[in-house]
Amino acid sequence: MVTTLLIISAMVLIPWLIVKSLRLESWIPLPMFQILTGLILGPSALGALYPEIFADIFTQPVRASLDTIQTLAIVIFAFIAGLELKPAEVIAREGNTIWLKALQVVLVPILMAAGLFAVFFQDPIWHNLDQNPWKFIWAMGVATCITALPMLVVACRSLGIYGTDLYHRLLMLVTFDDLILWTTVALIVAFGQTLLLSTVFLATTAVLYWLWPRLLARCGENCWPSLTVALVLAMAAFSHWAGLHYLLGAFFAGMVTPRHTAEWNQGMQQQQMFWLMPVFFIWTGLKAQWSMEFTGILSAAVIMYMIAVSTKFVGVWLAYRTEGINMVLFKTAVLQNKGLMEIFLATVLLKAEIISINMFSAVVIMSVISTASAVPLARLFQNKLPKIT
Repeated sequence: MVTTLLIISAMVLIPWLIVKSLRLESWIPLPMFQILTGLILGPSALGALYPEIFADIFTQPVRASLDTIQTLAIVIFAFIAGLELKPAEVIAREGNTIWLKALQVVLVPILMAAGLFAVFFQDPIWHNLDQNPWKFIWAMGVATCITALPMLVVACRSLGIYGTDLYHRLLMLVTFDDLILWTTVALIVAFGQTLLLSTVFLATTAVLYWLWPRLLARCGENCWPSLTVALVLAMAAFSHWAGLHYLLGAFFAGMVTPRHTAEWNQGMQQQQMFWLMPVFFIWTGLKAQWSMEFTGILSAAVIMYMIAVSTKFVGVWLAYRTEGINMVLFKTAVLQNKGLMEIFLATVLLKAEIISINMFSAVVIMSVISTASAVPLARLFQNKLPKIT
């Protein structure tokens, strides 16, 4: 227990000290640096050079404890994501024109990226040939083009556009972006031997979407915290038992929970970024390993990054070309914030044996590159824009 607590303390403190001491905040977000730290310390990097030290530090009890913390971090994060994702509110705010914009900015890049993955990543070192190829192609198209809602908020604060009309329009697009991601997770892992159980879970979620707000209203405000926590954990367990990933159950628990009934949970998103997520980020990096030369992994990550930028540019240009090329380039850059969402999807795909450990490692590295470059690139084009209000 002492060793585990000291390792967790080091996970929180050391990356933060490095970022602060070297003043790297404007170049790379702390979560991405934590993932990078895990990659460097992982079994295919320093862990391969000093396997005895790696084995002595990350013993089985330590790994089990870190896995438990990572699970709790994912469950809480997925619940908060579901709580914030309310498509009905976006439609009420933006009107039906949102569908065309979302189709162009979200779906067109995904389809283009999926096609490029079918061309450039056919080799079995990247995916499992025993799985239906459409799962790999579509899921990687989504993973490559996704934008992480929490990282977008952080980026908009850094760029000084938080709370502006532009911020709300970007938020609207990412809402549908995330909705496609979670739907992809559900479909990919549901089509298999657990199809019946997955269907039961999704049907139950549909019923809860109508029933749960009414139950909370009847029970009263004092009951909301306990009932909500119980629902999140129960739905996470239910979805995992049904053959879906537990994060999907936590996410749907957030979607069926009215936002006003979770006001007691305000501040949790920021708190978990300090208490739980450092372990998740570094542990994710530590789990990344590869069975080929690192140059091949890095090349794949760069190719994916180029696919992500070019396909997103096409989608944004189709939707917003009347606003000028600088605004198109600015939005394209801001939407490169991948963060947790891409890594979550890659984690699900790895556990479902759809992608290989090589592809998982390439996705993690690509997420770091993409998220770290998003704000600096956006600033280049923001300087050429009129003042944003």
